[in-house]
This record gives sequence, C-alpha cells and structure tokens, in this order.
Amino acid sequence: MNNEKKILSDLIKTQRKSYQEFIQKGFKEEIKKLSRIKYYNFELKIDFNNIKYKKPKNSLQECILKNKTYSIPIFIPVSVKYKRTLVLKNKYILVGEIPFMSEKGTFVINGNTRVIINQIIRSPGIYLEKNKKENTTIGTIIPNQGSWLIIKINKYKELFARIDKRKKIPILILLQAIGFSKKKILYNIKHINKIENKKKTFEVNSVKKALLKLNEYISEQETNIINVRKFLFTKFLDKTKYDLGEIGRNKLNKRIYKYRFWRNKRILQPEDILGITKKLTKFQNNEENSDDIDDLKNKRIRQTGELMQNLIKLNIVEVIKTIKEKLDLFEEKLINKNAKIDISKIINPYILTNCFKKFFATNQLSQLMEEINPISELTHKRKINSFGIGAIDRKKANLNIRKIHPSQYGRICPIETAEGKNAGLILSLSKDSNINAKGFIETPFYKVIKRKIMFKNGLYYISAEQETNEILAPGDVAIIKKKYILNSKNDKILLRKNQTFIEKKTKKINYITSSPNQIISIGTGLIPFLEHNDANRALMGSNMQRQAVPLLFKEIPILKTGIEERIAKDSESTISANKSGLVKDITNKKILLEISYEKENTKYTTKTLTKKIKTKQKMNKLTKNYEIIKHVIEKEKKTNQNTFFKQKFFVKKNEWIKKGQSFIDGSGTLLGELALGKNILIAYMPYKGYNFEDAIVINKRLVDENILTSIHIKKYKTFIINNETEEEKITKFIPNATIKVIKNLNKNGLIKLGCYINNENIIIGKIKKTKLTSIKFKLLTAIFGKNVLEDNSIKINKGIKGIITKIKVIKKKSIYSIIVYVTEERKVKLGDKVAGRHGNKGIISKILPKEDMPYLQDGRTIDMLLNPLGIPSRMNVGQIFESLLGLAGSNLKERYKITPFSTNHNENISKEIVYNKLFEARIKTGKKWLFNANHPGKMILLDGETGNNYTQPISIGYAYMLKLIHLVEDKINARLTGPYSLILKQPIRGKARNGGQRFGEMEVWALEGFGAAFILQELLTIKSDDLTNRSKLLYSLIKSKQIPEPSIPESLKTLILEMQCLCLNINIYSKNKKIKNFFMN
Repeated sequence: MNNEKKILSDLIKTQRKSYQEFIQKGFKEEIKKLSRIKYYNFELKIDFNNIKYKKPKNSLQECILKNKTYSIPIFIPVSVKYKRTLVLKNKYILVGEIPFMSEKGTFVINGNTRVIINQIIRSPGIYLEKNKKENTTIGTIIPNQGSWLIIKINKYKELFARIDKRKKIPILILLQAIGFSKKKILYNIKHINKIENKKKTFEVNSVKKALLKLNEYISEQETNIINVRKFLFTKFLDKTKYDLGEIGRNKLNKRIYKYRFWRNKRILQPEDILGITKKLTKFQNNEENSDDIDDLKNKRIRQTGELMQNLIKLNIVEVIKTIKEKLDLFEEKLINKNAKIDISKIINPYILTNCFKKFFATNQLSQLMEEINPISELTHKRKINSFGIGAIDRKKANLNIRKIHPSQYGRICPIETAEGKNAGLILSLSKDSNINAKGFIETPFYKVIKRKIMFKNGLYYISAEQETNEILAPGDVAIIKKKYILNSKNDKILLRKNQTFIEKKTKKINYITSSPNQIISIGTGLIPFLEHNDANRALMGSNMQRQAVPLLFKEIPILKTGIEERIAKDSESTISANKSGLVKDITNKKILLEISYEKENTKYTTKTLTKKIKTKQKMNKLTKNYEIIKHVIEKEKKTNQNTFFKQKFFVKKNEWIKKGQSFIDGSGTLLGELALGKNILIAYMPYKGYNFEDAIVINKRLVDENILTSIHIKKYKTFIINNETEEEKITKFIPNATIKVIKNLNKNGLIKLGCYINNENIIIGKIKKTKLTSIKFKLLTAIFGKNVLEDNSIKINKGIKGIITKIKVIKKKSIYSIIVYVTEERKVKLGDKVAGRHGNKGIISKILPKEDMPYLQDGRTIDMLLNPLGIPSRMNVGQIFESLLGLAGSNLKERYKITPFSTNHNENISKEIVYNKLFEARIKTGKKWLFNANHPGKMILLDGETGNNYTQPISIGYAYMLKLIHLVEDKINARLTGPYSLILKQPIRGKARNGGQRFGEMEVWALEGFGAAFILQELLTIKSDDLTNRSKLLYSLIKSKQIPEPSIPESLKTLILEMQCLCLNINIYSKNKKIKNFFMN
C-alpha cells in the first residue's frame, strides 16, 4: 500500500504525551491529598486548580554546559487559618522542583542527558491458571497498589488463600471472617463438596470465631479481634494502601459479575473474593477458560508520567508529616508568644526535589541516553524494559516470558531485542505502534467494508484485547485502484483471527494493516531487503546500526527504506522549523527566520523567489506584519559515549523553509537524512586467508582519504578546595618533574589550549602537602622548614592521544571543578570492527596498498574484501541484493527506496529489480561486464599484484558499511606491573584498573598441545600468584642470577583450604612424603 508516508507517526510522541499528562493531570491528582489539613488550632487549604509552573532558571544548553538540572519550580497557593483567623491567604509557596522534559523527550540531570525507559508490567486484574506439573489451580488478584491475593486448589483438593507471601489460610475461614454465612458460601460454591477438610473448617460457626481462627494464621501474637480486623482493612479496604485501579476493577467486573451488577469501588469487596473462589472451582472442572499471562492484553506499559506520579504518591505522606511538624513548632512559638514565625516556610520543597534527584540517579529505568548516533538515541527512547519495581526478576524469567507472542504483531518488534541474558526482556516498540491512556499498546488498521478499504475514515488504533474475533488482512495483499482488495469476494486468502492464521473469503475482512512493515521497529526497518534475511542476523543488523560511529565525511546510502528522514527529524541531531518562513540571515552560530503572519505560501522554493516575495517583504516592513525567530546552533560537545557532536546549517540565505522542514544537520545526518556509514565497493572473495572467520581486508585508500575516520572526545575532571591551609594546589612546579613533562602547562598548572598530547602526559599539575607521622620526618621538616609535597597531577590515560580543545573551570562556593576535553581523530586501523546492515560484521585483519587490491575492468580498485563463506550458513542473502543494486545505482547515478516486505505476492520481485537495473546500467554506461546472462551479478576481477584475471567470476557491489564504536584503541591493553586481587593474589582484570590479560582454559590447552611445559609453569606461578618467587624474580633479573624455581601458587592454596572446609582430607606432600605446611615460608 502506498500510504506509508502519511502514517509514519511522530516517533517520540509517546514519551512527550505521557509527561504532558503528568504535568496537567497527574501532579494535580496527588496534590489533592494536601487540599485540606486540620491540625490542632491550624487549618491549611490548598487551591490545586491554580498551580503555577515557572520557567526553568537556565536554558537546556546552559544546563549541559554548567552541569545543572533542567527543572521547573512548582508553586501552590496556600491559605492558613489559626483559631478561625486567616493568617495567610493564597500565598504561593514552592512545593518542589521537577525535572522538565525537553522537546525531544529527554531530561538533563547534572549536565547529563538522561532517558526514562518504558516499563512493561502485568496488568491489574484477575488471572486463572493451571500448573500441570504440580496439578494445581491458581487464581490471582493483582492490584495497581497493594497486596496480591492468591487463591489455590492444590493436588490434594485443598482450597486455601495466601496474602502476599504469608501462611496458607483455608478459604472457608477467610470467607466467614469477612462476613459470609455458611449457607451463602455453600450456595455460591457448588463444587465445595469436592474440597477436602470441609467439616473441620465448618466447625467454626460465627464471624467472631472465624476472626479468632484467622489470627492464628496471620500472626503469632495473642488472639485479638481488633488486630485481625485492622489487618483485613489495611490489606484490602484502605484506599491509601490498596487500589485495584480502573483497569483492575473493569477486569474483575467482566470476569465475575453480570453487567448490571458492575461495581465502581477500587478497593476489594467481600463479594469479589467469593466470586473469584466460585470461578476457580468452575475453572478446576474446566468450565472456565484460562488466562494467557504473556498476552499483551494482560500486560501494560508504565511510562514516564506514571512513574513520576507514583514517585509523588510515595512521598506525599512525608510532605503531610513535615507540614504537621511545622505546625507543631508554630503552635509552641505562639504559646510562648515568640513573634518570629515565617508561615510561608510551612512546606519543605526539598522532599519532592530530592526524591526526583534520587529517582533519576539510582533507578534502573533512568539511564544515560545512548547518543552514539540518531538511531541509537531514538531506539533508546522507544525501548520497553521488563525490569524495575513491580516487574520481572531476571533470574526468574523463563522461556515463555522471553519468546515472541502472537499478540505482539504490529505492537512490539519480533526482531530487535538484546542478545544474551536479557534476550526477550528488553524489547522495542514497532514502527507505528501507540500507547493508549490505559497503558496498552495499539497498532493502526484501516477499516474494510465489502472489500473496500476506507482510507477516508482514517486509522483505527486497536489494542490486543479489541483485536479478538476480528478478521485482519496483512498489508501486502494486492490492491486495485488504491481502494479495493484485488482478489474476488469468494477467493480464499490467509488472514488472522484470534492470533492464528486462517483461510477465509476476502469479503469477510474487517480490517487491513496500514503498511506491510508495521510489525518491525525503526532500527529493523532501516535494513533493505530484510525479507531475505534470517531473523538472527537481522537482529544483529538492527543492534549494530545503533553502535555506528558518525563519520567525518558523511554519505547517504544508495539504498534507503523511506524512514531515514523521519528518524533524523525526531532525533536531537536536527532542528525543524515550527513555522514556514524565509532565511533572513545566517552565521556559524545562528539563523534568523522571517515569519510572515499572512497566509503562508508553501509553494515557494529557492528557485522561485521572485519580485513578489521582495515586494511582500517591503510591505511587511511598513506594516510590521512579521516576526523574526532566532535559532541558535548547539556548540561542539561530547556525547555520553565519548563521540563528537556538532551541528551545522544546510540552507542558504533567502531560501524558503516549509513548516516541519529540517534545516540544521547534526552528527549522523546529512541534508536532514540519516547518514551513518559509507557506500563502499566490496567483493565477496577469499584473500590468502586474511579474511578467514569473518575478518575483512581493506584498501589503504580508506585510511589515506579519511573515508572511515571519526572524531572522539575524552573528558578529564578534577576538583580543588580553596581554603586557608592550601593542602592542595594547582601549579606548574611539580616536584621531580622534567621540563619535557611540564612544557605544555601554563603557570596556573592547566594545560595550554590547542597543544598535542599523548601517552600519560600531565594535563593538570596538582600537588598536595603530605601529613608526616614518623618522628624522623617531623624532625627534618622542623630543621629545614619544608613540607614534603606529593604529586597528584591528572594524566591522560595510557594509549590516548589528541588535542586539547576545551578547558572549563566551574566555581561552586569554595570548590573549583576543572574539566579538560581532549579531542582525537581516529582513522580506521587493524582490529577495528566494521559491519553492514544485514548483521555481516567483521574485524579488519589486513590493510592492503591500493595497487595490490583486486580491481574492476574499468580500473577501479575494490575497497573491501569480504569472506563469501559468511553468507550461506548465516542466511542473510539481503546483502547480495543490496550490493548488486548499489552497483547499478552508482553507475546510473540513482538512489532507491526499498520498503521491507513490499513483495505484493511476487516472490521474485527483488531479483527482477536487481537484474533489470544491472542490465539498464550495462546499456546506458556501455560497460558490458556489469551484467552477464551466464552468471548474473558476478564479474571478472583482475589481480592487483599480477594483473591477471581471477579464474572465477566474483560478486561485487556497493554496500553501506558502518564503523562501529568497538575500536581497537579502546580495547588493547598491556601491563608490566600493576595491582593484584585480594584473595587469589592474581593480577586483576580490566583495562581501566591496569589489569592483566586472562590466560584462560583454552589458552592453557594451546600450550599443552605444543608441549611448552616451562612457559606454562611460568604463567601459572611466577607471572601470576607465586608470591615469594615473584618478588625474587625481579632481583634475579637485575643481578643476572638464575631465575628461582617456582613453588606452590596462592590459588592452589585457596582451593585446598576450600576443600578442607568441605571435610575433604587433602594436603600437599614434599618429596620425603611429609605434609608440607604451605603457610610457613
């Protein structure tokens, strides 16, 4: 269908919409709890309808630069009466500061860009399930807030209830305790005769006896009816502690009651518990249907707004408590006739402010935004997480939770998920999906009436529950005249009903999906010819596009899928015009747009700027019927992943800009479109074993011409406290430092801007006075009057090089924060990771000179050699179609849009497009070798070293290749000396901590295979954890003496002790068969 452009919705509207609802409604709902507080002689009233939100103190960019939080202060009008006398009338008091969401759905907390992830949880309601292994039947009531109630029939046919994780309570005692008579219970639960222990439990004849019996199960204290009633009240009847929610109550009503008996109360009623017990006994006898807990109709999404509202709900009690404490103080002061009372400080604003600070800093749903490129940023905002409070525990997540459910069709992407332990738990929203007000995911459909698609009626967003019993057609069915489904009304085609595929006549269709590719996420939707790839490799392809580093020289792909422009527009990289206007002035830092208030003529383009516009401008100047809007470009900055971010304009002066049109590019975009990689000429051929196991051979031209070059920024930070003692000091004069080390430092100890630094150079000279405890040093300082100074200088990390581009000094009270930015240009090198869009990834193993690379018949050299064996077993054939169509496009100077799954019942459409275009390229360019009917898609290549033809024709083409953030410079590590672990005394792991390389099990096998016994002995002892001989070794090397003979390593001693703890008599014996005490050296 050709309506995809119309329905490609705003990709971050769900984030923004949820936050807007929280500010407009959610916050007011929680503040209502403060509306009236009576305490002693005080009465406090709050007018929650007149809440004031003030503008943030600093702009978004200022908050990033100054490491501040982008937040809005909230003021509420408070009136206070004391002994019926009005003390304060509608005084606006600060209640707290709430982090404010930016236009692009992000938060700035302490200068860092953060995102709140959507959380998927079980929807409140009632669920009936059967456990076939244990032969049990379970009914669960899940509230929105409060305790879970589980009613269970075990394999012995015993019926009992469990509140949270407490002891089992016989259900008949619970029902009698909440007020039901024996007669009413027996009338409603007709299958009760099948339940054992009925007689014993019915010996309890009254409510009082039932309550006393219930006390035995819930507590070990003395029997007290008041305590039991309080327990039941707080667990199920207290509105502040128990809330079924609107969704939970609706689900209970539908399951238990007839429509005319539906209830509105959001607490649990006694009738609800009786009704569930009745349903459970029927379900035991297969009279009721079970619930699928993995169905999306039983799962809902908690978004930003709801999470923030829940946070206020938890802390509002503390706000009320502090108000009462303040009123207590005021009462005391008034009794003592102390006149100094500031009634305006009645509310403590730090309670709400600090709770939000803690949430954004510690909650696992608040994450530092992935800013590597626009697609990583957008995917992060559209993620769905199964972890967090009230969600799944990773350890308990079974295969059923992780696998793809049919209800996810068009709602959650079946391809894009995390690899490894989080597979199926971290998901991504589908391209066109929407989250409704109740938190259920919806997907768009067009209505179909008698085979006619009702495009004029617009889209119908349908949830998993609303989809039940509807007959749905896929988006790739053939359509005639853009209105009617092509097949005749009696033709049978594959359709969907109740989450299964059925064959039905086309006249039965109710809805049709809005586009063929609506089932996939935006990341997966960027893969051309996706339908030809195996899902596992498509997953890798969509995940690796998020890891692509923006390049120095950007390029738009020859093959696009049509959503690149929308992704770029919704990301933080680009800026779009809110209104149509004319570019009045343009500089490196800002752009001025002239917006006319007359009817906008959007037909204007750069070429059609005529006298008519100029006369209109003159008229506007006379009448002042226009407005100048200034857009400031964002300065160069470091992203959270240490990549370089810079914006620039791509429009010219006097150019007309339409409403919604992008006019500023960022990293990862070009002319308002996504541009992550480069169109590179590749060949699928082996080369002397260098591209064995997915390794890649590249042309030196890619290095010399900066084709795969990227810019990275590293941040170094320190602080100094300015006090009278001057214990710490920033200075150029560092003790025992050579001139070479301090030559780039200014007199104040900071490095000079623009200078080049490399391996472990000093960037901030810092000294500290050491406190000497020994008598010897105290005597020396007393005689010579000099303090011993310690070098605490900040050095750049090992292996890092670059240019100092920025130095920031931030003063906060007496503390100075010093931040130095080092910018580095990284060319592609051996060991860097490169990938295509189809999951075809590899490490660069060889960089060949241009003259040695194989070349085409027109003299062009190949830029990359990929292993052809990487395709058959991986089944990602889409890369072949991409490379061949890319070759045709580069010769014809054309670009193509390939929408995934748009086959329209022609299975060979991809092959036809590619071959037709290759043939067209052969005719138009006169290069006959581009298409050979005997081996279509393959060409004769020439060897760069000999000039001879290769014996076999080879597949070549243009593929869009990405340079990934897994760069060898960040990974490579070497260690001479360094720290050791506390218990095993072996070198610690990790580059950041100057750790060693792990010589693992498989590496040991390799040495064993070669019989290298002495090398292996050294690695296991003196190079690792043989403490005595490790220290002797250094002395032996210096004095040119014989290397000491290795002894028992520390790890073996630890193993023996652990085995002895398990009562295993194991020891080390010497040659004389005596037990060797290995603790005595």
